[in-house]
Amino acid sequence: MIFAEKSRDRVVLRAPAKLNLYLEVLGKRPDGFHEIETVMHAIDLCDVLTVERVPGEELRFAVSGRPCPADDTNLVVRAAEALFSALNTRSGLAVNLQKIIPLGAGLGGGSADAGAMLAAVNHLLGEPFSKPRLEEIAAGLGSDVPFFLTGGTAVARGRGERIEALVPGAIPRFTFVLFYPGAAVSTAVVYGTLNLALTKPKGDLRTFLKSLDRPIGRGAPEFQNALAVPFRRAFPELAALQDRVSRETGLPFCVTGSGSAMFAAVADRAQGVEVMRRLLAVAAGEIFLCESLPG
Repeated sequence: MIFAEKSRDRVVLRAPAKLNLYLEVLGKRPDGFHEIETVMHAIDLCDVLTVERVPGEELRFAVSGRPCPADDTNLVVRAAEALFSALNTRSGLAVNLQKIIPLGAGLGGGSADAGAMLAAVNHLLGEPFSKPRLEEIAAGLGSDVPFFLTGGTAVARGRGERIEALVPGAIPRFTFVLFYPGAAVSTAVVYGTLNLALTKPKGDLRTFLKSLDRPIGRGAPEFQNALAVPFRRAFPELAALQDRVSRETGLPFCVTGSGSAMFAAVADRAQGVEVMRRLLAVAAGEIFLCESLPG
């Protein structure tokens, strides 16, 4: 997350979306989750979270932008309550979430908001928690949440909660065209379609990271996602759309996470604008031109 404004009683944070540049499913865990290895990469498509201290102990929460829950089921509220519980105290907060990241798209928007809220409340309460302790609390909220306390580019393992940040410059910064087809996808449905007997790990993380050093002008990076096949099996109409988008733009669009958002890297913003123009002619949905965010 990025502090856009920071004072003793008020913070404004940008909560960035993520792309999974690489994702392998290594097996099923005893706790029912899947063991994964993935490269998460923050981009400049961001929600905006404003948090202010107010008198009393009430948490007032409002949402603008895209429709999403504005009650205690929202990860923003759950994040604040998790910190209050750990401290055995409360503080009055007025919270506004400007929701820009599409929901159910594999972009981690809810997790990004939760990470931003943890950082915001921790600051407003005087930094009572170390980053390792915040990461523990974050892992209890959701598998992706710890990544958003780090940002940049990181390798995530386990169910996604074990984060190894890559040093700045370890991989290039990219310009992406991101396409959201307007349909939310259930992660549980995609994982339910995953056949581990047929989905053997095909990639190698080190080889993948080395492959990113190739200039985009010499060919688009080959992003990898083991959930692409179960996504396509579970949602054949979106699979057909992915094929059409890739064919008409001449770029391999890859789903992020469990979908439904798809992305491709371009050489520069000028090429990105041209790809967006082609997309507008063949597919209904939302299109974003995005940049990598450093850690």
